Amino acid sequence: MKRISLLALCAWLFGSVAAAQEVRIGNATANDTQAAANDKFAELITKYSNGRLKATAHHGSSLGNIQQMVRALQAGSVHGMIFPAGFLSPVVPELAMFDLPFLLPGAPAGITAFAAQSKAAQVMKDQAAQKGILIVAFHGIGPQSFLTNFPIRRLADLQGKKIRVIPSPPRIGAYQNWGAVARPMELGEVYTALQQGTIDGLENPPDVIYKMKLHEAAKYYTITQHFAFVSNLIVSKKWHDGLAPELKEAVDRAARDTIPWTDAAYTNSQTESLEGLKKAATVTTMPPAELQKMKDLALKGVWETLKADPVRGPLVKLLSEDLARFNKK
Repeated sequence: MKRISLLALCAWLFGSVAAAQEVRIGNATANDTQAAANDKFAELITKYSNGRLKATAHHGSSLGNIQQMVRALQAGSVHGMIFPAGFLSPVVPELAMFDLPFLLPGAPAGITAFAAQSKAAQVMKDQAAQKGILIVAFHGIGPQSFLTNFPIRRLADLQGKKIRVIPSPPRIGAYQNWGAVARPMELGEVYTALQQGTIDGLENPPDVIYKMKLHEAAKYYTITQHFAFVSNLIVSKKWHDGLAPELKEAVDRAARDTIPWTDAAYTNSQTESLEGLKKAATVTTMPPAELQKMKDLALKGVWETLKADPVRGPLVKLLSEDLARFNKK
């Protein structure tokens, strides 16, 4: 009897070990809030699955660049990722519409709340699912303002200036409306470009600028919050579909519980970095009247242009409705 019990125990232990499935969470950054968010997601997957899923975040593009990791996620060999939604737009073009100027609130938790009630965001999720990507949730990273090598006191100061941007139609269109020159460029090239005068400035949240020490190359930070960064937490649809129901629930619960953690983490990061910038650079706020000029030009310009676009128009109209509904709360 004892021998049978021992064999049964060994079989149970072996089965438990064999049942543990490796889960790979891919990430392009390292030692920042995004990396910490991916770590948290991995930690919660392992915890909520009682170890049946053993999740680990792989940082610093160790699994490939973002586009390579997205393809691997579609195939099911990378299982999850958290990163700015705009970088998924080559696969899901609709996501670029989050880049419309003055669409999103600046605070990370506010961005998260906007996306949670957005009907346009649901359309984006549906489009992504058709391409093998489950967007479990969107969350906020923070507001984007100007870091420049010249002071900005009014909108006219931007005339003819070269500003580094992410290459998305709403951003490029907005800069045309404002009389500036949009210069798409990899973030890793920005420091040198600022030093050499190839660009006159860029837009980004405080934590990106401060932690990458970009304020060493350009000393003026002007708070405008004209754009904001939204991030997406995604998992492989192929992998998720193949999970047992209780493991699907564990992954979904881990994703849900990661979101408020990221809101708090990014809020702290943005606040601390802005305080750091105030000590190391000249930080000012765009006068309200000049900021309103920026908004009016964008609403009459790039917003209307994209509304008239036969492909993007329906989504832009949905986002307009989302914005009106959110602002009434």
